[in-house]
Amino acid sequence: MKNQISGQMKRMTRLYRWVIPVVLVYCMAFSFLFAGGALRLLGKGEPEAAPEKFNVYGGEDIYSSLEGQMMTFEFASDFKETNHYYFVYDDESLPYIIQVHGTLSEEALKIQSYLYEDSKEEPEPVIFYGMAAPIEEDIKEYAIESYNEMWEEELVTEDNFLDYFGEYYLDTTKKPESPVSKNVSLLFLCSVMLALAATGFLVIKLIDPRLKKSRATLKAWPEEKLLLVDRQLTQPGISAYEKEELYLADDYIVTNAQGFEIISYEKIERVFQTISGTNMRLMAESSGQKYHTLIRSKGTGSKKKEAFEELANQVKRKIEDKRESLVKDTLSSEISAYPESEDWKGEAAASLEEKRVNLIPGIVGALAGALVGAGLWVLIGQIGFIAGIAGFVMLKLSLGGFEKLGGGLDKRGAVICLLITAGMIFGANLLDYGVSMTRAYFEFETSFETLAYVFSNFGNLMSDMDMWKGFYIDLAIGYGLSIWSSLGAIRAIMSMPVSE
Repeated sequence: MKNQISGQMKRMTRLYRWVIPVVLVYCMAFSFLFAGGALRLLGKGEPEAAPEKFNVYGGEDIYSSLEGQMMTFEFASDFKETNHYYFVYDDESLPYIIQVHGTLSEEALKIQSYLYEDSKEEPEPVIFYGMAAPIEEDIKEYAIESYNEMWEEELVTEDNFLDYFGEYYLDTTKKPESPVSKNVSLLFLCSVMLALAATGFLVIKLIDPRLKKSRATLKAWPEEKLLLVDRQLTQPGISAYEKEELYLADDYIVTNAQGFEIISYEKIERVFQTISGTNMRLMAESSGQKYHTLIRSKGTGSKKKEAFEELANQVKRKIEDKRESLVKDTLSSEISAYPESEDWKGEAAASLEEKRVNLIPGIVGALAGALVGAGLWVLIGQIGFIAGIAGFVMLKLSLGGFEKLGGGLDKRGAVICLLITAGMIFGANLLDYGVSMTRAYFEFETSFETLAYVFSNFGNLMSDMDMWKGFYIDLAIGYGLSIWSSLGAIRAIMSMPVSE
């Protein structure tokens, strides 16, 4: 049936063309995230430049090497307990501070054991590679305390610390960033920003009254009847205004100026113009004091107004001629007059069409729509507002995704969308808290490892920070606001008849 509909009708009735691009942009963003992680794991970001000999006074972010002859036990670690700080002595017994990720290598363990054990066999020195980083105050305090405790006397103080350890330590967890890694990070950030912008754009479109009107029209005009109207649009001699998306068929006016509408000539009582500032419209009033926008124009200047009035007068004359010469034929007896929807809340109940609904593609569409809604939930939460209102948008996106890919929406599909939305709200709240914690930890270290650390230790971190209470309060408020804002849709779904 869809293949028989003309291109111009498809363009006017394709209401959710923004959803798939947004999902694709999200997939692109995550693909760059995983690509960056893969590059790190596979070692594709290894530096090409030769390292300099580590100089504790040389400067920051210099790729350096240090030949260690002896090594102490760790004296401090980072907040993740994954990066550890050690004292390392070179062949001249000068001490340095280095940071190492994870467990020590076998070679490093040998020079560590050599310092604490009585061994006559001197191990091979170990060369450490990394970037010079400034010694922060907390590391400085740990170093002074640990070094003095190790030697059992006060050797290092605030005054002579620079003489012992200098200004910089060797951070072996960092290497010079390759151009590939920089590009991956840049593309990932751009993709995230693009995805968030696309989500905001999509939300604006979904709450647009034009979409509400278009949805109501499509509910009232199923594909079989829509095809009959479309056949009139393809007949030669009809009045078509492509730029304004206005078509004057034999029996109906088809317009997409302020949402997709099909208006019977029999229902039209008058056609009139309105001008408000720079906005100029040609309107039609149908029975029941319902108003329809036929043409919209915006601009200033006498030429612009004259062009609009000329076009409006031409359309009014043609509509009047159609009304006068209208003869009821077979089409007008087959197609009922356009029943206006009183409220979008009744759309779900009217969406049962006599056609087979594909469950699996519908579920995929519902999940895709709910994922976009989850992104909106996180975005609103990060701005600092209660994100519960996003539950309403999440449900509408889920219902729209199911209907789009499933070929229709029945009660079973609508209930599945409700369940998916309920689960996705819980997941979105988890993600919101995870993003908040990640942002906090990024102040200490911005890396893929920090991201992985937060989400792999999410439960423990929430407990340590005593955040579970706030999480469940926000979740309860979120569910409450979601139910309140979606109450009309939920009632409509529950009142839908069960399809056979």
